[in-house]
Amino acid sequence: MTEDGQIPGGSATHARRKSGTIYCAPTETLRHGHSTLCPYGKITRKFAKIHLSLIIQKYGGKALATAEDIRHVARIIYDRRKAGAQLVIVVSAMGDTTDRYLSMARGVNASPAGRELDVLLSVGERISIAMLALALNAIEEDLAVSLTGAQAGIITDTVHTAAQIVEIRPQRVREILDRGQIPIIAGYQGITTDKNISTLGRGGTDATAVGLAVALNAECVEFMKDVNGVQSADPKLIPSARVIPQMSYQEVLQMMGCGAKILQVPAVEMAAEHKVKLAIGNSKTGVAGTILTNKPLGRRTLTSVVLSENVQCYLFDSTRSLTQAIEQLRELGRSPLSAGLSGGRGLLVLANESGGAIPIFGKPEIPREQLSLVTLIGPGVGSASELATTVQRKLSPFLEQTAAYHVTESRLSVLLPKEAARSFAASAHTLCLSEISANNAAQ
Repeated sequence: MTEDGQIPGGSATHARRKSGTIYCAPTETLRHGHSTLCPYGKITRKFAKIHLSLIIQKYGGKALATAEDIRHVARIIYDRRKAGAQLVIVVSAMGDTTDRYLSMARGVNASPAGRELDVLLSVGERISIAMLALALNAIEEDLAVSLTGAQAGIITDTVHTAAQIVEIRPQRVREILDRGQIPIIAGYQGITTDKNISTLGRGGTDATAVGLAVALNAECVEFMKDVNGVQSADPKLIPSARVIPQMSYQEVLQMMGCGAKILQVPAVEMAAEHKVKLAIGNSKTGVAGTILTNKPLGRRTLTSVVLSENVQCYLFDSTRSLTQAIEQLRELGRSPLSAGLSGGRGLLVLANESGGAIPIFGKPEIPREQLSLVTLIGPGVGSASELATTVQRKLSPFLEQTAAYHVTESRLSVLLPKEAARSFAASAHTLCLSEISANNAAQ
């Protein structure tokens, strides 16, 4: 599946159900060591006897959009292997393949769903694995072997278009590694416990990569995208944005909770639980600009600024109505960017996603003015700290235009008219730049 593809009904199930249980081939005794029973969330695993560092690389649809792109990625993989890394590659569908397949399905069925939709959508990743394996084998004969999710041992529950991984049996992947070859694995898909093709929903390839890292005891998962790393702000909205060299899992999860599109949330949660190091880099250069671990930078002011424009705002007369609306949103697979009290009333702020307004509890008042949400993330931004004082000075020129204000110890959200939001975001972002520059100088 392409990184940004949306599958009908997929994310809703993810929101309702906490990530499932992964088992890593409980009884296998393999050349690299034992795989032991390891519930996802409480994984225990014996260290594998691998002489080369094992790296999982995930390439998204944009990185594999054309034949030229695929040849370029193949060369990066080949050079990395020659440098001494043992690699497992996980890929998404090429370009906008998944969207085209969805359109095809709607041409014959107005509401495509279930098993047959999974059969169709899984084709995209199968094309990608074959194309990339062919490209690598053109560089060196029999270097790469393509595997579907099922062939790689990825077993899921039976919820079509939004399946959860319940078990990973990586024996075939290990056998390919033992022969000195590179497994090229289809992300976003698996086989259900009742032996049907399944897909994992939006961002599922990220979960595939991290799940394999846990099952194979890999050193790191490298997400190769069309960016240099996680940036301090969206460069399309704040041109001065810079790559953040190192972040913690929690910082990234907070950014994504505010609307930043970085990785799939369950994939980062899984990595945090099992302390799998993640790296985000550029598929064109092969260089990772941001490392995600449980160790944030020791010297940090503001981590990032997330600007969400033209958000959907809903006002509720009671906290009870607000709470019920949030629960209904979760049932629909959506989470609010911000929720709290404003002028004694409940305020719900949602990202301006395609599809317009959504059915939520009751008939809340919808403000007529078009507003944008600025969220500042950083340790102490909402406490009695020097950073908080500095942020308040930055905000003071915009107080009269502030429609709502919500603060926690590490997050501050402000609802402003569009132009004021852009100005405040740019002003606050200078606090990010000073820390990133100091860190780069230290390195």
